[in-house]
Amino acid sequence: MKILLADDHAMFRSGLCRILEEEFSKAEIHESSSCEETLRMLRNGEWGLLLLDIAMSDKSSLNILPEIKNLHPQMPILILSMYDDRQFIIQALRCGAAGYLTKENAPDELIRAIRAVTAGRRYISEAMAEQIADHLAAGNETKSPHETLSAREYEVFLMVASGLSLSDIGTKLGLSVKTVSTYRTRILEKTGFQSNAEIIRYAVRHGLVE
Repeated sequence: MKILLADDHAMFRSGLCRILEEEFSKAEIHESSSCEETLRMLRNGEWGLLLLDIAMSDKSSLNILPEIKNLHPQMPILILSMYDDRQFIIQALRCGAAGYLTKENAPDELIRAIRAVTAGRRYISEAMAEQIADHLAAGNETKSPHETLSAREYEVFLMVASGLSLSDIGTKLGLSVKTVSTYRTRILEKTGFQSNAEIIRYAVRHGLVE
């Protein structure tokens, strides 16, 4: 099996490679550190599995998932993320991911997830499944303010909530300050918030950021 590990943190890639090499000794493991590099490698040859960080330094991985699925419709994609919010999980699955784990999940769960998605099944952790089930069971037809946002808007929303400036957000996502400002305007319009301070208070109160 040919595996591509896409993550912009070298130490994380190194540790994950060791786990993969121990468990899948016959696998051919390759690494990429950006969305652009990932797409470039995927365009050259066939792959058995993509392990994809949801938020790399050059852009959001959610935005390249449709292109990845066009390149390799049958290749399973397992998202590895720092976010465990159900909106990211649902967005990733809707965009074509076969599974979703946080980077805090234990190695044995990662192995279970890889075996599941390479066998053609979907995989999310039990805690994530319970979070989504609880939300559905609550019968909340009215969306929370942050659930009205697109994947990219939500990503900007979290960065604003974390206290990043528009310039810092633009650098991280590979966008101009003007574009980030446009996203912020849309966020304020959709959520009804009036300022960054309101975004921060809301996100902290709902456990979206620490």
